[in-house]
Amino acid sequence: MSIIASLANARSGMSATGVRAQVTSANIANVSTTGYVRREVVLSQSGQTGVTVTGVSRVQDKILLQSRRDAQAQSAGSEVIDASLKRALSAFGEPGSQTGIFGRLTQFETDLQTLRSTPESAAAQNVTVDSLKDLTRSLTKAAQDLQAERTQADARLATDISQVNEIAEDLYELNGHIRKAGAAGGDTAALLDQRDAMIGEISKRLPVKVDYEDSGAVTIRTATGLTLVGPTVTKIEFQPAFRIGSADTTTASGGRLSIPTLHGEPIAPGSGPHGVGEGRIAAWLELRDDQLPTQADALDTFAFDLASAFDAIGEPLLLDTGAPVLAANKKGLAERLGVNALIDPLRGGEPRRLRDGLASVAPGAPGNDVGLSRLTETLAPFAGQLGTLISDVSTVAFRASRIHAGNLARVTTLDEAHNQLTGVDLDYELQNLLAIEQAYTANAKIIQAVSDMFDTLARI
Repeated sequence: MSIIASLANARSGMSATGVRAQVTSANIANVSTTGYVRREVVLSQSGQTGVTVTGVSRVQDKILLQSRRDAQAQSAGSEVIDASLKRALSAFGEPGSQTGIFGRLTQFETDLQTLRSTPESAAAQNVTVDSLKDLTRSLTKAAQDLQAERTQADARLATDISQVNEIAEDLYELNGHIRKAGAAGGDTAALLDQRDAMIGEISKRLPVKVDYEDSGAVTIRTATGLTLVGPTVTKIEFQPAFRIGSADTTTASGGRLSIPTLHGEPIAPGSGPHGVGEGRIAAWLELRDDQLPTQADALDTFAFDLASAFDAIGEPLLLDTGAPVLAANKKGLAERLGVNALIDPLRGGEPRRLRDGLASVAPGAPGNDVGLSRLTETLAPFAGQLGTLISDVSTVAFRASRIHAGNLARVTTLDEAHNQLTGVDLDYELQNLLAIEQAYTANAKIIQAVSDMFDTLARI
C-alpha cells in the first residue's frame, strides 16, 4: 500500500470515528428521553481498504413496533372499560354493604319487619317510610350515575377523536419535513422519533396500520383500511351529545347519539365492515351504547318488578313521577321512581297507611299487622333478585378487570422487548466509546507516521 493510500485510509477512518463518537454521545445523552430510538452509524468500504459513512440508522424492528402498538390499543381500551365498570358497580352497592341500593333495600326490609312487630308505633311507621324513600333515592342515584357515565363516555370520546384529528394534521406536516430533510441529505432520525411517538398516540385511541416510504414518511390507515393520513388528511367526524338520558340511543337506532365516521363510513364497534374493536374510541362507544345501557335496563327492570309487586297486592307504594307504573314506560323508571304521596308526611300523607292500607280513610286497629305481613312477604324475594343483579354487574366488572390485566401484561412484555432493542444501554455505549477512542488513536498514529516520513524525506 502506498503512503498516499495509507494517509487517505487513516483520514477516512478518523472521519468515521468522529461521526461514531457524535452518534454514541447522542445515545448516551438521550438515555432517559422518552421515545428516543438508539442510533447506529452505517459504514461501507471506500476504495480497497478505506471506510465511509453512508448514514445513521435507527435500531428498530417494524414488526415488533406494530405488535406493540396493537397491544397498546387493546390495553388503552380495556383500561377505560375497567375503570368505568368499577365506578358503575359502586353505584349498586355490594351485598352486605350498608351503602348503595342493596344496603337501602336491606334497611327497608328490616324496618318493615320491625313495624310488623310494633304496628301501633308511629315512630316505626315514619322510619319505615323514610327507609323506603331512601331506597328510591338510591335507585335514582344509581340510574343517574349510569347516565353520567354515559355522558362522560361521550365527552371523552369527543376529546379522543379531536386529538386523533389534531395528531393526524401534525403527522401530515411532519411527513413533509421528513421528505425535505431526506432529499437534502440531512439527518431525519429525530423527526422519525417524533413520527413514531405521534403514531403511538393515535394507536392508543384508534388502532392503525402503517405503510412506510423510503424517505421515512408514512401513510396511516385504520385496521380496516380507511386512510387517515396519506396524500391528504381525512378527519373523523363526530358530534358530541353533551348530556345523555336513559332514552337516548344512537342515530343508527333513530336516536340522537352520534356515531363517528371516517370517509363517511361508521367506525363504531359492530357498525359495519369498518367498525373498530380496540382502542379508547371503541371502548367509549362500547360503554356509551352497550355496557352502561344494559346495566341501566337491568336497574329499570328491578324498579319495575318491585313497584309492580306492590301494585299486585293493591298497595301501590311506588309510583312513576306520581303516576301508576306501566310496562310501556319502564325505560328510565329507576330514575323516576318515588314513594306514593299517601304515605309521605312531607306531602300531606300518613305513614300509618302502611299498616291500614293506602285506601284507608281513617286509622285502623293499632295492633293490626295483616297488611304489613303482606308487604313483608311481597318484599322478601327482592333481596335475592337484587343480589343476582349486582352479581351479574360484578361479574362483568371482574371480567373487564381480568382482561385489562392480561392486556397490560402483554404491553409490558412487548415494551421490554422494544426497549431492549431500541433503548440505550449505557454499558454498551461506553464500551463503544472506548473502541472509538482506540480507532481514533490508531488512525492518528498512521497520520503521524506518514507525516514523520514526509518530514524525513524533506530533510534528505
